[in-house]
Amino acid sequence: MKKAIVVDTSLAIKWVLKEADSEAAEALLLEWSQNEVVVYAPPLLAYEIANALFKNVRKGEISIERAKGAFAEILLSGIELDFPQDHALSLRALELAQKYALPATYDTHYLALAERENCELWTADSRIWRTLQGKLPWVRNLSDYRPDKSKE
Repeated sequence: MKKAIVVDTSLAIKWVLKEADSEAAEALLLEWSQNEVVVYAPPLLAYEIANALFKNVRKGEISIERAKGAFAEILLSGIELDFPQDHALSLRALELAQKYALPATYDTHYLALAERENCELWTADSRIWRTLQGKLPWVRNLSDYRPDKSKE
């Protein structure tokens, strides 16, 4: 059986926009690819990625052409968008948002998917990480990533 993980937008966007920790995010994606790790996300990822890229267009940091290319890059990176046949994922997201006193259910859709798949959720969102640190050991932060030097 292949190993699986869930990624959120805060991590995936670093694969296409140059940010302080983009190099670590890219190395993590490469490691997952080499180890044939299945990368999941809820369909919400596509909407959030489009919005994050558009914010960069509006700020004049990237062109609309670059945004469109970056969007395609992320969706072609091998992420499997999970389209549930029922509303169970959203209902669980509601429960998780309430349980952890989060202001919205967007982030908890990623949590609910990782919980359902019994795998880790990787994020670069420091707010969600601080909220969940020590409560859900399967939630991992990009800042904790250490490349596997034995494969170099």
